[in-house]
Amino acid sequence: MPELNKLQLQYNGFLNTGQLLFTPIDFPFSNFQLKNFSKTLPINFRMPENIRLGQRMEVFMNAALKNEDYTIHSKNLQIIANKQTLGELDFILEDPIQKKLIHLEMVYKFYFYRPEIAGDWRAKLIGPNAKDQLVYKLDKLVQHQFPILKNINTQLYLKDLNLINRKIDQQVYFKAQIFTPFEFQLEQGDSQIQNCIEGNYFTQEQLSFLSNKEFTFYIPPKNDWVSKPSETEEFLKHRNFYKKISAVLEEQRSCMFWVKDCNTKVCNRHFATWW
Repeated sequence: MPELNKLQLQYNGFLNTGQLLFTPIDFPFSNFQLKNFSKTLPINFRMPENIRLGQRMEVFMNAALKNEDYTIHSKNLQIIANKQTLGELDFILEDPIQKKLIHLEMVYKFYFYRPEIAGDWRAKLIGPNAKDQLVYKLDKLVQHQFPILKNINTQLYLKDLNLINRKIDQQVYFKAQIFTPFEFQLEQGDSQIQNCIEGNYFTQEQLSFLSNKEFTFYIPPKNDWVSKPSETEEFLKHRNFYKKISAVLEEQRSCMFWVKDCNTKVCNRHFATWW
């Protein structure tokens, strides 16, 4: 598949991923929302090589903002003092209509919903490898990433951008793919995450429940976790799929996979977990 076509699929996946919307009780900063974004990447779009998945999502976010005519005053602005990096501001934007400035922190995460963990829905969202809790990420945003804007050293950078005396709102854009346990029903009190739920997560033993002869499987590379499989991808029978994914799980790495029903052609994404 041509590179631009693959990137277009990833960009569509990024745009179509659900957004976590926080109330003031959940999080003290407001939610940023894209509105009338174009779903077409420009012909000259380029993705930098050898960057992490989260950084790729920031590149797609940059494209989406340009499509909405936001002025991007800075992107990934590193604040350095005495040769030490204090932190980074993801974006400083200017709204094309209201002309207001926004310091935007953009996040893209994969989470498992862990009903056995005490606390509200925020406490129950854990990364696929049993790390990277949502509550830790929110705390880092509140305690470290957003306060950097007010740091005295940051003011020097804002001065260089001719933004020193202007009010800057602070907002978060938090995209997430959430996976629930196999055969689990989400409780009504956790409906805030409903629009982010993409599928289930399975233990290695539970993968046997998918051994229906009508099912075929695809294991995407990590850069494609955000996107649907193209029509040209090769899907595997359960035996070959199980052998391939078991090798990944033995390395203690959770892994995304797709299941296609050969009768309906419906394709759904899930995760297999090593723990």
